[in-house]
Amino acid sequence: MKQPFRFKFGLAAGLATLVAAVVGVALNRDIWLEKRVKVVVPGRLVRGAWQTPGPLGRIIEREKIRTVVSLTAINSTDRKFVGQEQVLRDRGVRWLIIPMRGSRATPEQMALAADLLADPDAQPVFFHCVAGHHRTSLAHAAYLIRHQGFSAEAAWREISTLPWSRPDSVVDRNDRFLIEEFARMQSTLAPSREHGVWEMGHDSWSQAAPKDPRGSHDGLAGPGGVDRVEPGDAQLRGGPAGSAVPVGTDAAERAGADAS
Repeated sequence: MKQPFRFKFGLAAGLATLVAAVVGVALNRDIWLEKRVKVVVPGRLVRGAWQTPGPLGRIIEREKIRTVVSLTAINSTDRKFVGQEQVLRDRGVRWLIIPMRGSRATPEQMALAADLLADPDAQPVFFHCVAGHHRTSLAHAAYLIRHQGFSAEAAWREISTLPWSRPDSVVDRNDRFLIEEFARMQSTLAPSREHGVWEMGHDSWSQAAPKDPRGSHDGLAGPGGVDRVEPGDAQLRGGPAGSAVPVGTDAAERAGADAS
């Protein structure tokens, strides 16, 4: 007996709707799935990528996060920044930004990150960059070397076995070089937490201006006022490591022309 045309059409339409839904979920997986999240020390340290608001909120609630350390320079108008700011503000979570650029970090930035991660007053800490790979691993390795007594080789083994690591790639090999250099010189580094980090929110997100690592607050707004740092996409490009971040009314234009 032939199936009625109406039944066949309805079945086809239903299958098309199901396929579209599956494709939509696949394309928007980062909206509802946690990205590259790993507990480093239970109850103390969690690493990951930049999360969308839903996953970030779940991580904060589940891990009882008190402080978020973002290892990237980013424009405060970037949708990632705006989404994270709202989640942290709503929950009263402290937010620190170390403006690492590209997929790199200076030894001073690595030492500063390690010291922040080891601060018991800040823990539990969620630390992340954009993809949760290079800068996050540099901070992770620096913490292991500076505060857990790991050698450079042992720290490298720890981060190079993560599922998303590519130990033989050029960029991952550069991570290893930076980790070895950090281990060699870290005992000489005593970075000040007053420099090299923006504090975006504290004391229930008071309206105090965040600290500019150059020692000037000129033109900076209240929490979230780092819109003169650099455009969000500039942090994903290569170039020499360094802590020099464009500041000024033409920062976006200059950062856009900068290969880093």
